[in-house]
Amino acid sequence: MATTPALHDALLDFTSRENWDKFFALRGDGDSFEWYAEWPQIKAPLLSLLLGEEGTEILVPGCGSSSLSEQLYDLGFRRITNVDFSRIIVADMLRRHARVRPQMRWRVMDMTNMQFPDGSFDFILDKGGLDALMEPEVGTKLGMKYLDEAKRVLKSGGKFACFTLAESHVLDLLLSEFRFGWDMTIQAIASEPSSKSAFQTFMLVMVKGKMGVVHTIKSLVDQSAEYCNMQQANAVIHALQNENKIRESHNSGVDILFSLRDLQLGAIGDLKVIVPGRRRQLILGEQGSSLYCYKAVLMDAKNQNETFVYHCGVFIVPKARAQEWLFASEEGQWLVVESAKAARLIMVFLDSRHASADIDVVKKDLSPLVMDLEPEYPEETDPMPFMMASDGVKQRDILQEVLLMS
Repeated sequence: MATTPALHDALLDFTSRENWDKFFALRGDGDSFEWYAEWPQIKAPLLSLLLGEEGTEILVPGCGSSSLSEQLYDLGFRRITNVDFSRIIVADMLRRHARVRPQMRWRVMDMTNMQFPDGSFDFILDKGGLDALMEPEVGTKLGMKYLDEAKRVLKSGGKFACFTLAESHVLDLLLSEFRFGWDMTIQAIASEPSSKSAFQTFMLVMVKGKMGVVHTIKSLVDQSAEYCNMQQANAVIHALQNENKIRESHNSGVDILFSLRDLQLGAIGDLKVIVPGRRRQLILGEQGSSLYCYKAVLMDAKNQNETFVYHCGVFIVPKARAQEWLFASEEGQWLVVESAKAARLIMVFLDSRHASADIDVVKKDLSPLVMDLEPEYPEETDPMPFMMASDGVKQRDILQEVLLMS
C-alpha cells in the first residue's frame, strides 16, 4: 500500500530517528510508503537520466520503505545501495528483498554522516529525503550536512537527482548549495488527472562539474503549463529567475562580494590551493556565527617563487586608514601583500561596526572565520599571524599567532 503524506504531518517529526522507528513499526512489515510522487509518474524522467547506465553505482539515501529501488533493480540496475537510519525499516527491507534481489545492498546509516569513501557513487537518488530533514522549526543545519555528504560521496561527473516539493526554504538551500561547479536542471513531475494531491512534485538534477564554474539553471517549468498547484509552480519559477540573475552576475566579470560559505562551496576554486594573483572580495562572519561581520580581501601573492615568511596571514586595517590609497586600491593592496611576505594574505577592514570593539575581541572573533581560508601546506606547522596597519608599509606588528589545525 502506498500513501502520500501531508506536507507536514503534525504527528511526525521527520528529523527524528525514534519517530520514524515508531512510524514504521505501526505500519507493520511488508508495507510500502511513498513520499508523494509515485513510480508511474517518475519512471520516464528518472530513466532518461540512467539510460544505458545499468552498471552505475546508485545511492538511495533515506530509502524508507519505498518501492523505488526494487523498481529500478527489476529494470536491470543492480548496483543499488540503500541507506536509512531506522534499523526497523532496514531489517524489514532486507527480509523482503535479500532472496529475490540479492545484489541490492541495505545499510543502517545516517545520511547526514555517511561512512562511504569520497567519490563512491555515480548517481544519488533522493525522493523526499532532503525535504524530511528540512522541517522549518529545525532550520537548514541538517539539510546542509546531508548535502555536504551527498556532494562528497558523488563522483566527478556524477548526478544527484532530488525529488522535492520545492518549498521555499528547501529550494533556497538547493539553489545556493549547488551554485558553484554544478550544472542544474529542474522540471515538474506530471500528475495523474485523477490525482487528489494538493502539492506539485519537482525533480532537480545536479551534475558535479568543475569547481568554481557557474551555470545558469535549465528550467523545464513553464508558467503556461498546467500543474496541480499553480501557486506552488509560480513560486518555483520566480525563485529560478532570481537565482539565474545571481548566476549571470557571477559570469559577468563584476567584482562580486562573496560570503565565506560561497568560498567554502568553491566559488573561487579550491581554497587549499594557492593561485598566483588571485584576488577576491568577501564578507566574513554572519549573524549567529560571529560577533561581527567584516569586509575582507583574499589575495594570493603574484610571485609564488619568492621566499615567504608566512604561508598565510591576516592583515587588519583600522577604520581610520581604510580609505588610504595603500589599502583602498587594488594596486596598493598588492604592495601590502609583498610587504607582508605571505603567500596568501587576508586583508580585513574595520569600520563603524567595530568602533567600540577591543582589538583582542576582534582577533578572537576572526580566528575561527579565517581557518577555512588557510591554504594547505602539509609540512607547515607555524601559526597564522595577525598583523595590523602601522605607519609604514615595511613594518609589521604581530598582534597574535593562532595555530590552525589542518
